[in-house]
Amino acid sequence: MVRPRRVVVLALAFLLAGCTAQVTAPRPSETPAPTASLTASPRPTNAASDVVYLRSVGSGGVVSILAIDARTGATLRTLPNGSPSLDRSTLLATEEANGATQTVVRRLEIGSGRQLGSFTIDGSYHAISSDSGQTALSRDGRHLALSISPYQQGADWVTGFRVVDTESGAILATLDLKGQSTYGFVAMSPDGRSLFLNQFGEGVTTMRVFDIPSSTLLPATAIAGVRKQGGFRPPAVFSRDGRWMFSLDAGAPGNCTSFDGPRCTPSADEQPYVFALDLVSRRMLSAPLPMEQRSTDFEKYLLWSVAVAPDATTVYAINPALGVIDEVDAQQMKVRRTSSITVSRVDEGVLAAIGRFFFPVASAKRYITGGALLSPTADRIYAAGYKGIAVIDAADLASRAVWQSDGEFDALALTADGERLYAVSNANAKIAIIATRDGTKLGELKIPAFGQTIVRIDSAP
Repeated sequence: MVRPRRVVVLALAFLLAGCTAQVTAPRPSETPAPTASLTASPRPTNAASDVVYLRSVGSGGVVSILAIDARTGATLRTLPNGSPSLDRSTLLATEEANGATQTVVRRLEIGSGRQLGSFTIDGSYHAISSDSGQTALSRDGRHLALSISPYQQGADWVTGFRVVDTESGAILATLDLKGQSTYGFVAMSPDGRSLFLNQFGEGVTTMRVFDIPSSTLLPATAIAGVRKQGGFRPPAVFSRDGRWMFSLDAGAPGNCTSFDGPRCTPSADEQPYVFALDLVSRRMLSAPLPMEQRSTDFEKYLLWSVAVAPDATTVYAINPALGVIDEVDAQQMKVRRTSSITVSRVDEGVLAAIGRFFFPVASAKRYITGGALLSPTADRIYAAGYKGIAVIDAADLASRAVWQSDGEFDALALTADGERLYAVSNANAKIAIIATRDGTKLGELKIPAFGQTIVRIDSAP
């Protein structure tokens, strides 16, 4: 005899499967247009005339940068993945050559896609970047780090990095690693002397630094004050001069995993904290956050974001899903103020609530890559919440509004004048365009694949 709970689960599973089939099945309106219509001028639909450059991750993990017309949604051109210069005018992109025995590094003009120069190195390497889109290129554009694709050899993992001179193409430093650990890029110092990496292995993540002049991987103790990762860390943000990297550790979650469901028990001895990493002097400073800001809801636990003021004197740790914001003095590394903000979560309805109860794993796949930023005048903070975008007054840390409360957003970007906010929603495969004067939606752009981050926005004259 089938138990009632099992019947409910099976019925809900079939119902959700049916809903999924309806969502993924092509609609009549999505049928490819006749060839003749492709030559017609796209009909303007959005009240914005910018060009948005989106780093997109397609099938097979292929990364490219799409230049999208914000008015029509048309992709104007596609650039290969690469490391953009500080002013976002050029891109250093890699391409395999001679049967993957060599790598061509091309310097491209982002605005046009035109090639400005190139050089070739031996071996197969690719451009690397962090989840937030930070790339391994020094501030002066002279030092570029590239990586091999890690692979397993017997019981060991093989990882490799090269640092090259972007003007001569000469190899400046080489790092080849083989062992039980793998290594991921974190940041490069603005002077091009240090490459910061995360070492993953045996359930522990440790930050390491590769000294480029001596071509040496230094011990973890080379970073003064470094703390092992205790919990989830959202993508980092950087000061304008590139010297300081800011992020947050949400604290050890105890038994909180995506397989345990939304409720869990956090560790009793690990509290959340904001940290600042000096990429030049190789030292880490940290500021503990209130212990009560730890979450027993795994989904909320993942929705922290960090924003930094233009002068890098203030850092904000924000979680609209929990309804909290902390203002941290970045020079003293102390919490100045903590405030409650509007909880940006809406009622999802009975069916969604039942689905979350029986299938918690299905709801734990979201990853915010750029969830908070300040307006150009630093008077407003925008942050992605569980639903919508929280608007917070920097003067009193009070909530002013929640925009697009029906959307889940993963990456935010502003035009240079701060007049328009572009918000990437991978759940809906769209970018929402929002007028920051009043929160009016100016339109939306369909995106073909996962949108990691917005690299650049060219505003219309």
